[in-house]
Amino acid sequence: MSAWTKADPRFRAAVSSELESLLGAPSLPVVALISGGLDSMLLAEALQAHGYPVHVLHVNYGLRGADSDGDEALVREWAERAGCPIQVVTAPVNFGDAPDLQARARALRYDAAAQWASELGSNLVATAHHADDAIETFLLFAARGTGIDGLVSLSPQNGLLRRPLLEFHKSELRVEAEAMGLTWREDASNEGDKYTRNHLRHHALPALEQAIPQARDGIRTTMRRLRHLQKFAEVAIQRESSLYTAMSRQLPGARVLYRDALAHPNSEVMVHQLLKPYAPFDLEALRQLAEAQVGAYLERDGWQIWADREGLLLLPVSDVEFVPRSATGRVDVPLWDGEVWHPRTALLHTELGQRPKQLGNATEPVTTLLPDGACWRSWLEGDFIQPFGLNGRKKVSDALTEAKVPSPVRRNVVVLARGIDPGEVLWIPGIRLSQALALSSDATHVLRWTVNYL
Repeated sequence: MSAWTKADPRFRAAVSSELESLLGAPSLPVVALISGGLDSMLLAEALQAHGYPVHVLHVNYGLRGADSDGDEALVREWAERAGCPIQVVTAPVNFGDAPDLQARARALRYDAAAQWASELGSNLVATAHHADDAIETFLLFAARGTGIDGLVSLSPQNGLLRRPLLEFHKSELRVEAEAMGLTWREDASNEGDKYTRNHLRHHALPALEQAIPQARDGIRTTMRRLRHLQKFAEVAIQRESSLYTAMSRQLPGARVLYRDALAHPNSEVMVHQLLKPYAPFDLEALRQLAEAQVGAYLERDGWQIWADREGLLLLPVSDVEFVPRSATGRVDVPLWDGEVWHPRTALLHTELGQRPKQLGNATEPVTTLLPDGACWRSWLEGDFIQPFGLNGRKKVSDALTEAKVPSPVRRNVVVLARGIDPGEVLWIPGIRLSQALALSSDATHVLRWTVNYL
């Protein structure tokens, strides 16, 4: 008889409902994070009893010596007995010596689980978090100051993660595990107060329960209602989102946050929801940015948001740099055509035997042969150009401003320069051509430039 059948029928029915809701019918492989503790061993039994293709992932952090190895041995034994594939990840030597141990441990196991799930062609990673874990997280984030997202961050489903035991208290799981006759291992490190979460578990929660006996159930109910409120807010804001954000017309891949969003009566909630998939920019900082000059920007968590004419432009941080190269042959460069930024275009030239009737334009000009030393490079402060058809010289930075090149990509503009150092520029593709490349009336050797948009 399966150990699972020894659990209370009402508990089994409740877990079955959660598994079906979060994982669907048994088909895709489920990567289950199994530590060897009570909660995870119960989860492993539940998944296997319901016919899910369980793939056991265990992380040995090596923090408790022989006890850590004992945890691994128990999990291996269960997986072998159940006929489930197992993968054990061993943490690097001295893993516990660096700061932010809990965050690094979390990243280690979640990254390993996500990688294995991807290799299996699955999007299901199951963890054994329970209601008390969620309550501790609730109190931790509430004490630090947060919004709804922080209060319900430990939710039944988050990306790949599924938490089918989240509605059950630790005490409920212990009763069922004992009735099932499960074997598990206790982590002695959970008994100390070294970590803030442990301190909450051992002191804050008991004190709260002494004052309000139903505190755990009350907080669990509050979190459930907050999750419903969060979903409602997301749907409501999504309906209005087209009024306040859109994809940039000028800069492919960038999103525009219109300045009107910052004046919305509920701007704190509105802007937070709109930017949640990207980075948690501070609302007051965004308001200051909206009043700043074009070209100012903020950066956070791999994203930048720029003050621009379209609005606040949001795009990922890019570290792509153009490597200078000689002016001969084909070159791939980004190009601003006056309306749209093209991240990659191919510029080619062919030599003509005589001056043609049509001399082209700043995007596809006909020019004289290039001087020795001419090269392609990113524009530099101190660069200038002698614009074709105009007297005098102009700073390249001013030419870019006049052409209304979007702020986030101004630094990415590539020019044809007379040399590698700051100085004379012969051509800013799509924007300005220098008088130095103008054709004389009797020119017999000229270059015709063409652009291929890639």
